[in-house]
Amino acid sequence: MDASLDPSSLASPAASSYISRLTSLSLQELEAEPTELSSSSAQLTNALTTLCYTSYPTFLSLHTTTSTLSSSLDALSSSLSSLLSALPNLESSARTFAQDSRSLLASRRKAALMLEHHDKLHDVLSLPLLLETSVRNHNYSDALLLAQHASTLASRFPSNPLVQSVKADCDARVHSMLAQLLRVLHEQAKLPALFRAVGFLRKMNVLSEQELALAFLSGRSAYLDGTLRAVEVEKKGIDSEGSVEREREIYARYLKRYIDAWREGVHDVVTQYTTIFLDRPHNAEPAPSELHVLLTTFTTLRIQQLLDLLRETLPLVADPSLLSSLLTQLTYCATSFARVGLDFRAALGPLFIAAVRKGMTREFEDATDTWTRTFESEEASRTRTRSGPSARKKPSQLFLPATTASAHALPTPAQLELIASSPPNVPPPILASYPLLAVYTNALLSTLNGLRLLAPASLLHDLLSALDTTLTRATATLLAYVRSSADDRNNSTAALKAEEMKREEDIVRAVGSVYVKVFVPFVRRALVEGVYGVKMDDIKTRPEMGADLKRALEELQGRLEDGVDT
Repeated sequence: MDASLDPSSLASPAASSYISRLTSLSLQELEAEPTELSSSSAQLTNALTTLCYTSYPTFLSLHTTTSTLSSSLDALSSSLSSLLSALPNLESSARTFAQDSRSLLASRRKAALMLEHHDKLHDVLSLPLLLETSVRNHNYSDALLLAQHASTLASRFPSNPLVQSVKADCDARVHSMLAQLLRVLHEQAKLPALFRAVGFLRKMNVLSEQELALAFLSGRSAYLDGTLRAVEVEKKGIDSEGSVEREREIYARYLKRYIDAWREGVHDVVTQYTTIFLDRPHNAEPAPSELHVLLTTFTTLRIQQLLDLLRETLPLVADPSLLSSLLTQLTYCATSFARVGLDFRAALGPLFIAAVRKGMTREFEDATDTWTRTFESEEASRTRTRSGPSARKKPSQLFLPATTASAHALPTPAQLELIASSPPNVPPPILASYPLLAVYTNALLSTLNGLRLLAPASLLHDLLSALDTTLTRATATLLAYVRSSADDRNNSTAALKAEEMKREEDIVRAVGSVYVKVFVPFVRRALVEGVYGVKMDDIKTRPEMGADLKRALEELQGRLEDGVDT
């Protein structure tokens, strides 16, 4: 054993393995072992020498590389030490940067998210503008879809302020659409437009069916009131000075226009309301009773409005010819409304009866006023100048035509009998002999001729009573003239010629006689028989008729029989 061998090398695994192998060899193998070892050593030395000779560049390169690697590792170790010493500062700077850039990163993330959902956000933000455009263009279907979409988004994102803001803007536009649809009910519109507006109001679900029906009637009533107010222009010129006939024609024209506008407007509302709210499909439930009540209330109020206007205005028309035309128009109107269950013909009779009564009474009064004014002017002349009979016109000048001032006619019994049997609408010729009586007769006959066009049967006794009242006043006026005429002659100091005085007395007696025996019976008969076709004998069943007139005529007749000079 070589003394230079390190004992510790025998403890290596290779040595341990080799020693274990030696113990397993036989003696011959052990003896041959040194020789094999020497041979193997020589071979290895030879192979190593050959390797060094052939691969020396590799060994040189390996040496250089090993040296470089050693220095690089030293430099790397130094750099790593510097890096480790700089890492705390880098970590601190990184934390500071991350903290400073956190808000910026959040903004960038929001911007990136917004950019990613740009189309969706644009659609949401455009909802109010699109809805407003749809409402402005009356495209209510799209407007309702957009509003529904906004409501859906608001329910899905209740805490999102942007979505809630869009929802609030859309609600404002929807409110504008509601006002626009309700405004359609106040404007001139036909059934299709109204039906469409009510349909969209139903889809909006902001009003119940009863509230919607009430809004419809209110809107159409407002439009109808505007139409009726426009007819007021027909009354232009009434306040200015004009004749009574002119005012009557203006009021009649106003009523005709008003009735036409009222009939068309109310009929349109009734048919439109019935179509929109009351007509239901056969398989649907019937309309609630409240809807029928609303229509009934509307029509009742409108009919009452018309009747109130007629009650106020018809007496201003008064002319039976104009009243007859208005009654025909109103009868046609009521008949057309009867098809929808609104026949108001029964309410027209009392209104026209009152108007005819008032108009005829006024006509009688006007005719009598003309008669009495003649005598009143004579009485005023007598009062102003007490100088004798010449202070006023003589009876011949007052009652007789200028061409026949000296002749006067008295009715004979035969003439009176003929007059009683003559047609009631033909004036007795004797009345033409006295122009003052003829004018009075013509005025009353013109009134009665107008009455023929519209003569309510129930007014016979009232009109006869009104005529008797005016005739009583006319009789009293004539009686007063007879008395004053006698007083003037009795107080006159200027001696009139006996023939002239007798002639004037005869004229007064003749006028009074014609008035009592011809004029009064004729005009009463013209009313009763000529207009109504009723015999005077039948009127006598009411003895209170004409009691005052009878007393006045008896007093006048007695005065004439006793003599106008007494």
